[in-house]
Amino acid sequence: MEVQPLIDKVGKKLAVWKGRFLNKSGRLKLVNSVLSALPTYFPTVFKLQKWAIKAIDKFRRGFLWKGTSTYKGGHCLVNWPTTRRPKKFGGLGILDLDLFSRAFRLRWLWFQWTEPDRPWVGTEPPIDAIDRQLFRASTTVTIGDGLKASFWQSSWLHGKAPMDLYPDLYRLAWRKNRSVKEELQNQSWTRGLWRMETVDEMAQFVELWDHVHNVQLLNSEDQIKWNWTTHGDYTSKSAYLAQFNGAYSPFRGDFIWKAEAEGKHKFFAWLLIQSRILTADNLTVRGCPCSSVCVMCDQESETPAHLILHCSFARQVWQQVVQWTANLITVPQPGDDRADELVGAGPRSSSKKLKKNKGFTAYLHFLEHMEST
Repeated sequence: MEVQPLIDKVGKKLAVWKGRFLNKSGRLKLVNSVLSALPTYFPTVFKLQKWAIKAIDKFRRGFLWKGTSTYKGGHCLVNWPTTRRPKKFGGLGILDLDLFSRAFRLRWLWFQWTEPDRPWVGTEPPIDAIDRQLFRASTTVTIGDGLKASFWQSSWLHGKAPMDLYPDLYRLAWRKNRSVKEELQNQSWTRGLWRMETVDEMAQFVELWDHVHNVQLLNSEDQIKWNWTTHGDYTSKSAYLAQFNGAYSPFRGDFIWKAEAEGKHKFFAWLLIQSRILTADNLTVRGCPCSSVCVMCDQESETPAHLILHCSFARQVWQQVVQWTANLITVPQPGDDRADELVGAGPRSSSKKLKKNKGFTAYLHFLEHMEST
């Protein structure tokens, strides 16, 4: 198999690294800079199969949470799909190889438009229907002479492709790959549409007829614009991030990762916001025998919110944090469990001030110390 050497190469990296002696932040850097970078060039030509992505993810996931290639589900504090999100969407910025591979494959379709002199143009590129659909949603075509743009498949009709606006008509059309100019001649685009049977199909036909009737061809070439960049040119980064449009995160992860603090403290703060630190309640869920009472105050159950916010010991430290930050960070009130606000990741937080504030750095040190105790 052509992909097996790539998987073996990723696995060999773990054998020489002493992952157990690195903290999670250090492992994250190696995962992002090395393990995720190794498959970069392969998906530009070949589509990574699901089993290959799963094999590579097994190495990346095991090294991140345990420092080895073998691990159990209990070692993973946050589910894998969440870690593969960009940091601004609440993840760790680990590449999703499936989406990353698709972002790279879109460049074949882009170069077909922008560089038609390439020797491979005219052959079938290594893309599928989903790749083409994403490309149509990511581009806007301006009609000139109508020679390049496909009548049905290019996004030339108010930024949309006719096949997406009128799927019933596209299904009935005979020739689906002809250019706009070819289809406009003698109203060739209507061939095959005489098989319309429903009222919806007829309504779509009338609407498309009105749009096509107003099209005027020019002497200039058809132009294409990439919707996800300001300069209008394709980039693999914008194609990758576009696939996360609509993603939602209950906290602003980028505020944490931009703070001027050590990586291990920021990693801990990221876990804290999601209540994933190994306090007594989380250990009990994992089947680990332990006392449920907080060892600091010996009064209430130990949860992430109690340990960091409501414990009597923690509140004494909060008073010190208030002084260090000159009241930039306020003491949380009883019952306030908004951890995202406390680490500067909430909607009302001032990220620029928190990033530059030494008190915030000291606070992250305190969070990490609480975890170790």
